[in-house]
Amino acid sequence: MRSSKLILGLCLALLGTATLSSGSLAQATQAGSGASSQPGSPVASVTALYARLTQTERSTAAFSQRAQLLAPVVDQVFNLQTVLQNSLGLRYRSLPDTQKQQLLEQFRQFTVARYVSNFAAGSTDVFKVDPTPTASPIAGDQIVHTSIVSPSGSTTDVNYVMRQGPGGWQVVDVLLNGNISQVAVQRADFGSSFSTGDATPLIDSLKKKTQAFSEG
Repeated sequence: MRSSKLILGLCLALLGTATLSSGSLAQATQAGSGASSQPGSPVASVTALYARLTQTERSTAAFSQRAQLLAPVVDQVFNLQTVLQNSLGLRYRSLPDTQKQQLLEQFRQFTVARYVSNFAAGSTDVFKVDPTPTASPIAGDQIVHTSIVSPSGSTTDVNYVMRQGPGGWQVVDVLLNGNISQVAVQRADFGSSFSTGDATPLIDSLKKKTQAFSEG
């Protein structure tokens, strides 16, 4: 399994931990069992992401079409503004509104492209989820525990930190092996391009990375 893939994750909840097979987003959401997997729950949000990711893997369409398939669910499931703000720290608040909007849109495109690239067409990863989330150290947040099983049989734990807001339960961080924070990784990665507090270098860097994902 590619190392970059390990920062991400996906799922379907039945009784206990269950495998997500290909199928529609609605079927995956309805398949959950118990209160934690009901629509509007943290598990349901992650389930929606996994269902669409499975569709994306099964698709033989061009990269751009698979990105269009995945993008609406990324918008629904992730609080990208919170993820971006936490990845950049206090300097983000001082950016002009126009740069914030440009940066958020480019970060969105980067996030979608990274998922499409890491879970490429024809992949056969198996996504699993624990239907019972646990409390996060941050009051009010919940952690949804999932795992990815590669074709070789190796398993990687990928957990989602979920926060409830106007958009429902959304992802605000992803934890690899239970403790490696995607926000922290991005903070280190983005730091050199954002050291002056001007977002232009980071926007340009994200554009290049997005392009590289689409061509990879």
